[in-house]
Amino acid sequence: MICQRCHNEASVHLTERVDGERRELHLCVDCAREGALRSPDSPPDLGLESVVQGLILQHVGGLVGELAELACPDCGTRYMDYWSDGRLGCPQDYRVFTKGLLPSIQRYQGATRHVGKTARLRPAAVHRLRLRSQLREAVAREDYEEAARLRDQIRLKDKHA
Repeated sequence: MICQRCHNEASVHLTERVDGERRELHLCVDCAREGALRSPDSPPDLGLESVVQGLILQHVGGLVGELAELACPDCGTRYMDYWSDGRLGCPQDYRVFTKGLLPSIQRYQGATRHVGKTARLRPAAVHRLRLRSQLREAVAREDYEEAARLRDQIRLKDKHA
């Protein structure tokens, strides 16, 4: 057979049926590579990682190379982990993976801006959060007496809540 593009020896032969009509394509290895077809010399890569990356490539497009390298500095979740199991690890992931998440959020939610109900902050909850923040700071400063006092205040608030 002869390649239908460059008229060299054809080694890739494809046949498909469309509406009962049979179509054949005969290409050399070089023309098949140009057309993004697999060479018969290279077996398909069926590893899970490559399959997942292929799926991501279909849904995200050109961002894949850039996003595949990203990992959250807080929880360590990688973008590939998100695409394989559909879960993010922490709120920081939304900032780290913004480029990849926004198209999905737009597609599923119809918008990228939240419109609707939000959680109300109660004054007691705000005070408890402030105490916990102060506790972390006291521990970081190694001021253990202050940390113990703050811990006791938090426990007292939790007991009465």
